[in-house]
Amino acid sequence: MLISAAQSWISKTVESTYNTAESTGSNYSQVPTRNPFFVLPKLEKRSDADRAGQNAPSHLCNHYWSPGQYGFVDDAETDVPARLFRRALGGSVTDTLISSGVYDHTFAILPPQTGTILPSFGMVSLLETASWLLHGCMVDRFKVSQQGDNRAQYEADIVNSGKFTNPHGLTGLPALSSPACMDAFRTEVTYTDSDGSTTVNLGTLGTIIEWMVEHRNNIQTTKRRIGDTIQTVGSSGSGAHVRRMPRGKYETTISMLIDFLDLTYWTKSVQNETLTNLKFKIVGPVITSSYRHEFEIIVPKFMFDSVDPGEDNGDAATPINVVALQDPTSLGTITGRIRNAAATLV
Repeated sequence: MLISAAQSWISKTVESTYNTAESTGSNYSQVPTRNPFFVLPKLEKRSDADRAGQNAPSHLCNHYWSPGQYGFVDDAETDVPARLFRRALGGSVTDTLISSGVYDHTFAILPPQTGTILPSFGMVSLLETASWLLHGCMVDRFKVSQQGDNRAQYEADIVNSGKFTNPHGLTGLPALSSPACMDAFRTEVTYTDSDGSTTVNLGTLGTIIEWMVEHRNNIQTTKRRIGDTIQTVGSSGSGAHVRRMPRGKYETTISMLIDFLDLTYWTKSVQNETLTNLKFKIVGPVITSSYRHEFEIIVPKFMFDSVDPGEDNGDAATPINVVALQDPTSLGTITGRIRNAAATLV
């Protein structure tokens, strides 16, 4: 069988109790991805090979179900990738009606002072008999990037607790919905200069070559405790899985590559200028009237850490590392805004 035939779905809802995935098939969305994979849960083993006098193991013992780690890659758009982005940041969502049938959804990073448990959800993976419902899934890493005339891409790394149901047992799983065309040439990258009033539009200047924003949650997948839940396959294939996966210290990485025209960005770096509202806005098709689908990442407060010499196909270019500063409002490094035709974003 072809691995390209593998399919995955994530729940439109989040778990109300950790490790209890959504059980209604119609409440799932199929995930568009160019990175097909299938799932075979792994049961960790222990042996007596380290005992004195042992030259090799005499037997194997089951231990824990390893935390699953899975990756999606595709165009960034306002349906499934938007859900994964919101869950990666973890903060509460504000849904706002902009016009009839047009909604904005804004969210920030879950502040560590508020909690360390990110939204968890169910994920279905299917390739014939490799049919699984994975419980306790979380987004460990989310990245959006764009190079030249290519559409903006997202990458999402999913981890789960090790709990699963086989076969998945859900009925009515939806077919893949055609993702919106988020045109590469409509992307906007802007920021507010240090004077607090001048908006710099790198798209209008025609200087931005590529950009990237990556958020890592560093989820603690091995938070194992005495008394963890036992999961058994058949009559003797028993192992435990974790009951919680708190987020570690998160990291946000941002970079840009722009044409070298003058010393503007180098000067801002060496003078430690504080800049605001760096926005990466990916724009798609019309929803209604003048409103379009939008996927936006916002860096409320930032500085240029290093501005280095580089090149792009022989032309002088400048790689820039952006340091996201703590936002006094959200207490995080980045926020998100999604505009689409859905009333809610979970």
